[in-house]
Amino acid sequence: TTVVTLDVNGDIDVDGHTNLDNVNVAGVSTFAGAIDLNADLDVDGHLNVDNVSIAGVTTLTGAVTANGAIDLNADLDVEGQTNLDHVSISGVTTFTSALNIDSDIDVDGHTNLDNVNVAGVTTFAGTVNTASIVATGIDLNGDIDVDGHTNLDNVSVAGVTTFAANARFNSTITAGGATGSNGQYLKTT
Repeated sequence: TTVVTLDVNGDIDVDGHTNLDNVNVAGVSTFAGAIDLNADLDVDGHLNVDNVSIAGVTTLTGAVTANGAIDLNADLDVEGQTNLDHVSISGVTTFTSALNIDSDIDVDGHTNLDNVNVAGVTTFAGTVNTASIVATGIDLNGDIDVDGHTNLDNVSVAGVTTFAANARFNSTITAGGATGSNGQYLKTT
């Protein structure tokens, strides 16, 4: 049967194969079975999908809004900027380039840093344990301001040392030796 124009005002029930070159659907379309697309799917409006399973590469050129969880079992490669409000990482995270953080970092566990450069004020609320860096030492190019008690086992001063307050020594002090040297004197007041 060849029909140029067919206007159907009721239902069409097709039990066999239907080959349609062009289909324009103005209302709701319900598919009870799977839809097999062998070409691109172009959606200009809103697409509401309850569950999506993607086996191949997916390219998104516009915004994507997901109201539920997104579970990725493979890598996620993002070429542009990624804005994440909250990130929870349960495994190892590797950064191959610089990491720029404009706010605070709160670390509850152990932190292993190979090299640290601090440009501003550093505050330690607890004990600073330098046992792991004793072999290499600490090189400070600026001042150290200590408001509390400081316990130093050995101190070597290469320059001038100034005490703005009283200095108390609970042990002997030697200058050049226990008995002194020529040209040295001890002054008492």
